[in-house]
Parts: sequence; C-alpha cells; structure tokens
Amino acid sequence: MYHRPMNAFYAYRKWYFVLFTLSVISLNVFAQDQNKIDSIQKVLQHPIADTMRVQTLLALAGELYNDHPDQAIQQCEKARQLSTTINYTDGLSNALGWLAFLYEQQGDIKKALDYYQQSLTLFEKSGSKRDAATVLNNMAAIYKDQGQIEQAIALNEKSLAIKIEIHDSDGIATTYNNMGLIYSNQGQIPEALEYYMKALSIEEKINNSEGIATAFQNIGFIYKDQNQYNEAMSFFRRALEIEIKTNDKYSSAYSYNALGGVQEELNRPDSALYFYNKALELRIALGDKQGIAYSQKNIGMAYEKAGNISLAKNYYRESLAGFESLGDKWGIAISTNLYGAALFSTGDVAEALPLLERSLATAKELGYPADIRNAADNLGKLYRSKQSWKQALEMTDLYIQMRDSVQNDKNRKISLQTKFRYEYEKKEAKLRSEQEKKDAIAAAELKRQKQVRNGFIAGFAIVLFFGVIVLMQRNRIQKGKKRSDELLHNILPEEVAEELKMNGNANARQFDQVTVMFTDFKSFTQISEKLSPAELVKDIDTLFRAFDAIIDKYKIEKIKTIGDSYMAAGGLPVVDNSHASLVVSAALEIRNYMNRFNDERKKLNQDLFEIRIGIHSGPVVAGIVGVKKFAYDIWGDTVNIASRMESSAETGQINISQNTYELVKNQFVCIHRGKIKAKNKGEIDMYSVTGSNKE
Repeated sequence: MYHRPMNAFYAYRKWYFVLFTLSVISLNVFAQDQNKIDSIQKVLQHPIADTMRVQTLLALAGELYNDHPDQAIQQCEKARQLSTTINYTDGLSNALGWLAFLYEQQGDIKKALDYYQQSLTLFEKSGSKRDAATVLNNMAAIYKDQGQIEQAIALNEKSLAIKIEIHDSDGIATTYNNMGLIYSNQGQIPEALEYYMKALSIEEKINNSEGIATAFQNIGFIYKDQNQYNEAMSFFRRALEIEIKTNDKYSSAYSYNALGGVQEELNRPDSALYFYNKALELRIALGDKQGIAYSQKNIGMAYEKAGNISLAKNYYRESLAGFESLGDKWGIAISTNLYGAALFSTGDVAEALPLLERSLATAKELGYPADIRNAADNLGKLYRSKQSWKQALEMTDLYIQMRDSVQNDKNRKISLQTKFRYEYEKKEAKLRSEQEKKDAIAAAELKRQKQVRNGFIAGFAIVLFFGVIVLMQRNRIQKGKKRSDELLHNILPEEVAEELKMNGNANARQFDQVTVMFTDFKSFTQISEKLSPAELVKDIDTLFRAFDAIIDKYKIEKIKTIGDSYMAAGGLPVVDNSHASLVVSAALEIRNYMNRFNDERKKLNQDLFEIRIGIHSGPVVAGIVGVKKFAYDIWGDTVNIASRMESSAETGQINISQNTYELVKNQFVCIHRGKIKAKNKGEIDMYSVTGSNKE
C-alpha cells in the first residue's frame, strides 16, 4: 500500500493529508525520476506474478502522477481492473485510493469521493483499521474544502476513534491538528487551541519533528492574528529550521509563505514577495497545485500593496483558476474577493460585481466570519458607487455584524493566549525550581561522600596498591585470551571454533540446503599489470573489506578468497531457512557498492573493477582442513555449479541458478536468461537478479 505524508495547506494553517503505505515498492510522488520510470516499465515487460504486476503498476503511477497525471490514472485503472479479475483485495483497495487522490488533484471531486468510499468499504471489510482511518481523514479534507463542515468534523472524529483504538499516536496528533484548523477557521478559537495543544503534546512525546514544526506554525498564526509579529516570526522560523533540516520541501514552502504573510502585515511588500516567491518556487517544483494557487493569491496581494494593480490582477486571476480546478471553496471565497476588489479599484464595476457576490455566497456557505466580513465590506463600497443604497445598507449591517464577531473572537484569543503564555512560563519556572532542588541535594550528597572517602583513603592505599597489581595481571591474561579467541573466530566460524576448543577437533557436517556465492573481477590480470603491487593490494583490500562488512550484515559465512575471487555461503554452520534471500540481498548490496566504487574511479580515469556474481543453492559438506593452519571450507557439486554461475554471469550482473530462483522468486525481480552452457555441466537455466520487490 502507498504512503504520502503530504501536507495540504489551506490559506495559512497546515492540514495533514495522508495516503496509504505501499509495502512492496517505494514511491516518490513529488519528483519524477525518468530512470525509475524506465526501470519499472522494463519490469512490466517481463512475465511476473499478477499481484506483483498490480503493485508495479501502482508504483509506475506514483512516478508519473506529477508530470503526467492522465498516464498515472491509466496505470491505476489497469491495476484496478487486474485486481478485480484476480480477486486481489489489497491491490484493489489501494488502486481505488490512488484513483481517488488523482481525480481529486484534477478537481473531479465526485469521482474522488466515490473511489474513496469504495476503498473505505474494502478496508473496513478486511479489518485494515489504519488504512480505513486514513481514507476517512482524506475524505474529511475534501468535505472541509467543499464547505460541508459537519461532515468533515464527523469523519475526523470517526478517524480519531479508530486511531485511539489502535494506539496510532502520530495519527491521533494529525487528526487533532486538522480538527483545530476547522474550528480555527470558524472562529472557535478556544476549541482550536485545545486541539493544537493536544497535537503538540503528542508530537513532543514521540519526538516527531514534522508534527512539532506544524504545531509551531499553528501557534505562530495565533500570534500573527493578535498582531504580535515578532513572536509569530519566531515560531515560523523555528518551524522552517526543522523543515530544512529534515529536507521537507513541501512544508518549507508553507513556512516561507507564513513568513511572507507577516512581512505583508508589516507593510514590507518587497520582503513579502521574497518569501512568497520562495514558496512558489518550491510548490512548482513539487507540483503542489493547491499551494501554487495560494502562492499566486499571496503574490497578488503583495503587488497590490506595492501599487502594481495590473500584476496583482493577473495573479488573482491565475489563483482563482487554480482554486476552481481543485474545487477549493475557501480559496475561491478569498480569491474572488481579492480579484473583485482589484477590478473595482480600477473601475471595472461590471466585472467586479459577480466576483464579489460569489465571494460572499461562498463565505456564507463555509460559515467563515472573516471572509463574510471582507466580502460584505467590498460589496458595500461597490453598491454605494452604483447608488444602490438598500443593498449598500444591508452590506454595511452584515459587515458590522461580522466585524464584531471577529473582534470578539480576537478578544477571546488574546485572553487565551495570555493564559497559554502564563501556563508555559509557570511550567518552566516549576521545572527550574525542581532542578535547583535536585542540584542542591546532589551537592550535599557529594560533600558527604568526599568526607567519608577522605576518612578511609589512607587505610585503603596499601590494599589498593596490591589490588591494582593483581588486577593488571588478570587483565593481561584476559586480554591475551580475548585476543586468541578473536584470532580463532576470524579464521573459523564461531560455532566451529568453540567445538574445536572444547573437543580438540571439529567434525565435518552435511548441510542439505545452503546457498553459495562466488564473485570475481573481469580482466583482473590486465588490471593487475597496470598497477603496482602496493596499489593492487590496496584496491583488493578495500573491496574485500567492504564485502566482509556486507556479508557480516546479512549473517553469511565468508569461506575464502583466492586472488580476486571471493567465496561466501549462507545457511551454515547454523542452519537458516532464509539463506537464499540473505545471500541474494548481500549480492545486490555488493553490486551497488561496486557501482559506486567504479563511479569514483571513472572520475579519476582509472581502470574499472567489473564484477561478476554467481549464486547456486544445494547440499554441501563443510569442515576443517589441515592440522596446523586451520581452514574452514565446503565441498560438493553445489560449489562447482555456483562457480559456473559466476563465470557465466555478465559483468555487473548477479547470475543465479534455477534452484536459487525457486527459493527467491517471490522476493526479487528475476529475468530468465534461458538455458546457457556451463563448463562440464551442460546447459543450465540461469536468471539475472535486477533488484528486490521492495525497491
């Protein structure tokens, strides 16, 4: 399932908007990567399991949606149809969720809600509570934009109940934050602040940087609404610092936008434009259509304050078009008011009137007092210019009513803010007082301990002297034993070494199923002729040290190295049924390391070490060879076939046998190379591993 911790921002405050988690293929939905697209399309060209095809189609949609949303929808439709055909419920629910999101981005709200509802039904039937809560959260965001506030609150409360049931702390904080935004927009500041503080408390407990940054932003807007601009700037900058540190470009855009808003309030249009344009640049790069519309609206306001009405009108018009395409009613209410007022100021009364009337109607539908006030104020001025006195008087009455409502809310916010600051400072003072008490107790205890120590130090001096001598001798013995054990474990597997120490010998063992890996470098002889012995040894040591670290990570046993050849095996000396997947995972990591290693050598115009990797699974015999210089080794036809897999591999590729393929085919992307002739083995089915299904 797919995941997008994506923050959609409505005017000034951040709203969390989340998609599901795709566990098989990692998606980056904000930036198209053509190489990734090509790789995914190549996977689709090969025969793969139907369930994997569904997941791959969704991965491709995730890569395409930013620049080619229509193609992304096509891939999701294919995934939906295939999931329906094979009765793949998990794939179907996620395909529906993606379609809902994509249609919402294109402004087709009816389809988006329909697909979300279908996805929700499937998640509820399957008992996937976390994903059901996510769908409810996303549907609430749509209803909020549509002005259907009661539905938005109801869905958020239902989502919240699920998240509390499954102990999803981050999800609970997200829903608290969203509830706060709804109440804040409606002027219900006490309720909004309560939800903000609940969200902040949880985010601090779980140390969620993104959530803490969001809380800083929302608190910053409370200060901004009270004209306490220095405090607002401080919170916005604290949020931005976190977002830049975590490379959260999406949220950074909103912090830049918030900083621009403060500068605009301070009548600094040039500074406001700087921050607004920083936000717009990020949003364009990310394909954030809603954010782009708000940035265009804000830039228009800054230009209008700077006296450039012509440019302001252009930005208002583009902003309105963006909001209309998304069905964002709040954005429509704001932009129609601004655009209409700008047209009225330049004498375009006929064009301004329907825009301002639309702004008022939309603001009333949403129930937002500040937006009703603004629209009524501008309409009143327009009606007076037309000498439509009755309508002008109605607008004046409405303006005063809404102005008083907003002012009352502001007064409530001031008292709440004062209480918030008092409680915060009281908490800090209490913590400082408690710490001072602890420091005083600690100092007194330290003084007492010093007195006791000084009383006994003389008596213990001689005992301590002899104790140190004994301890040093024991430590030398222990260090010598530890060093010998380390050397033995470096030569032999730990289990075999322990058996050898206890019994004086270690018996050979038969293993029915292990996975053996060989690597070597193409044209190594030619490379060695061009390098000095010191350079050659240095390069091989660097590579094999890296290989050692990788196989140690995957709990694989290194068998030996011969020249440029490296041999390792999984599933011994301790039997492990996941031996094949561990060895293939290690091989992929070795291949990726070699790609990076060779990239650096290319920059220096040095010869490349082109690796070949071969893997085969089967039975072996393992044991110790020799009596003086012990060596742990393995024997059997499995070893020979693994060696043939390596020699038959293409450079830079991982070549596996049919046996290994059968063990890992559901975990890795494997391409059948056909039957290939191997020395002394005839024709063998071989497969090339291109990557993990989780990539």
